[in-house]
Amino acid sequence: ASVYVYRTAAGGTWELADRLSSADGAATGEGFSPSMTLPGRDLLVGAGDAEGRWGAHAFRRGATGDWGRVESVALIEGEAGQGEWNYAALMQIMQPPARAVVSDGNRVLLAVVGGPRRGVGVRVFQRNSALEGWVQQARFERTEIEGNDRYGASLALSGDVAIVGAPEHGASGAAYAFVRDSRSGEWRQESILSATDVAPESRFGVTVAFDGDVALVGIPGTAETRGSVRAYSRDPATGVWTEERGPSSSDGSAGDRFGASLALSGNELLIGAPGAREGTGSVHRFVRSLSGGDWRSAGGLPASGAESGFSLGSALALDGDVAVAGAPGAAFGRGQAAVYSRAADGGWSPPEWLSLTSDLSLIAGEEVPCAEGRAERFECSDVDLLAFLPLDELGLRPGAGGPLGGVSDVWGWTDPETRREYALVGRRGGAGIVDITNPSSPRYLGLVLAEGGSAQDIKVYADHAFFIGSGNTGMAVFDLSRISSVGNPPVTWEIDARYGGIAAAHNLVIDTESGFAYPVGATGGGDTCGGGLHMIDIREPLNPTFAGCYTDTEGLIWQGRTHDGQCVEYVGPDEDYIGREVCFASNETALRIVDVTDKDAPVPLAAATYPGMAYIHQGWLTDDQRYYYMNDELDELTGLAPTTRTLVWDVAELDDPVLVNEYFGPTRATDHNLYIKGDRMYQANYQAGFRVVDISDRENPEEIGYFDTTPYDGNPPTMGGAFSAYPFFESGTVIVTSSQEGLFILRPARRPVF
Repeated sequence: ASVYVYRTAAGGTWELADRLSSADGAATGEGFSPSMTLPGRDLLVGAGDAEGRWGAHAFRRGATGDWGRVESVALIEGEAGQGEWNYAALMQIMQPPARAVVSDGNRVLLAVVGGPRRGVGVRVFQRNSALEGWVQQARFERTEIEGNDRYGASLALSGDVAIVGAPEHGASGAAYAFVRDSRSGEWRQESILSATDVAPESRFGVTVAFDGDVALVGIPGTAETRGSVRAYSRDPATGVWTEERGPSSSDGSAGDRFGASLALSGNELLIGAPGAREGTGSVHRFVRSLSGGDWRSAGGLPASGAESGFSLGSALALDGDVAVAGAPGAAFGRGQAAVYSRAADGGWSPPEWLSLTSDLSLIAGEEVPCAEGRAERFECSDVDLLAFLPLDELGLRPGAGGPLGGVSDVWGWTDPETRREYALVGRRGGAGIVDITNPSSPRYLGLVLAEGGSAQDIKVYADHAFFIGSGNTGMAVFDLSRISSVGNPPVTWEIDARYGGIAAAHNLVIDTESGFAYPVGATGGGDTCGGGLHMIDIREPLNPTFAGCYTDTEGLIWQGRTHDGQCVEYVGPDEDYIGREVCFASNETALRIVDVTDKDAPVPLAAATYPGMAYIHQGWLTDDQRYYYMNDELDELTGLAPTTRTLVWDVAELDDPVLVNEYFGPTRATDHNLYIKGDRMYQANYQAGFRVVDISDRENPEEIGYFDTTPYDGNPPTMGGAFSAYPFFESGTVIVTSSQEGLFILRPARRPVF
């Protein structure tokens, strides 16, 4: 995670001045939470480590204007320790407990929101002028503790009064009021603010702010109800809180999430409604006289440039003549910030949109050789760029990205009659089809629809595309011969068949020799096989039929769950199994080898693991089926591997796989999918992009080329970036999907040996 610092440049525009990284001086797995405060000269940014050890990281601006990390505010003494590796530990790493941080200048409130350390609760820190640091002063003790009610999700501090939001407390949420005794210096809970006239799950307290002696509480509501903001005044003599008339919207609608964010400066108040206008979002503006009184509506900030899915107003900041509104759904889920400046008439100018990076544009027409370590904006070595299709060229609109962005898996198909080559790109809404026969002039032909879902994983058998995804996609089947008749692209195709024995699945494995498909990580529908190998006969592609199950004893997310796999007609060195159908299943906590020849009675042959195992993700066999190369998706993120690690297994004896080496790549990036063709291994390693590895010496891999698909700083061990690569075209073209960027069409300069 990062904090980007902007300043005004000539002409009044905003320019990037600095970037503060959570990686500066941090241990593996540390990060930031989306909460920060600026008390005096220190910027405090909420920490994001899985164990909740740190409350915030402090940065200070030096004489030259650059910011540097000066200290970290600790919540837990001593060194962090690795506990038992289980699903809960996985969730801590993937979704570490958030921190909230706020200051009134002299004091700082810090909260750990949810997670295993939620007992840390809310603490008060005071600046120690002698040490120029922050020292814990007190801890808020509350009377009503109700599980993980997101206590501390929002904080407000004004002198000796503090408000702490708990938006999932009870039916609709609550906010706790604490006061400090001026004589003893102790903090105590004074009241619990709530509203009985709002719908359940309205998330009362998701944001709080102080308006002088009045507390403002945001209540974003539900999909069926409008949001609101309530105001509560405190009688200092009695400590009684009384609800008053709060600012309200006259044009609100159900699901608008009015009240999801608040920003207050002087006699002006901004309220975010990120669900308004079909998810475009809006920012409402309220003003009042300098002497006080009720807030009256003054319209809203201009939303020019915002589109459906932007969620404008999810976060707000206001200080004098500058306002900022966050739009996390913009730029295909990367997010943007709309910065407003006060106009001469007292109103607000249209926004200037700040992006994490400048948008990536189409690259086509002629290839871009990798020269002196770059091809256009992308770092590379011995891999040339033939073309690049950004997300909008693949039919995706801003805001369409998900947790990993706009695209996911990729597979290829060669028309047996015309020999034309096509990329099949997984995305929300279905599978995109791109003609890459002329790789420097790709043509997006259209979308194979996945009603209400996605095409997360795609494979091809007998000139039919099969894909699975989210929602109720099941396993979709599409006759690829239909794409040859496209007259005026892009077009939309309906699928030709759907296997409904499952509702959704995480990955899809197909043995193209036997004609059987194996969705894994399946949920819903008929028989999910416990998330293991769900066997489907696809020898008649348009009439897929259930064939059997194999449910394992291994798994992390749940017992029996297979994450990915490869199933083959075995021709390897173990003579006992030649001619059998064998699956190599990545079962999260073990590599499982299974004989699935008899679909009614699969036989497990071996289960293998290794030191430093975090999450067994995916792997692929060499052409002679002697070696199996496997990746672990979380070993880098957890610090169990110093750099990207690939495990090399000798599977000459299927019932006794032997780990013969660990290959460590040059970066700390997380590895995702890998495939093998001849003496080359092709890896999609998220932030480090596409990597080419020579495996002619099977037990001693060596990297010989790369193309970094994410033209941003560093290659941290996190997700997002190169998702998958397909290297099996006869032409030598390799296609790579990068989740938040698009489709890359590449050619390794050192051609594989076939």
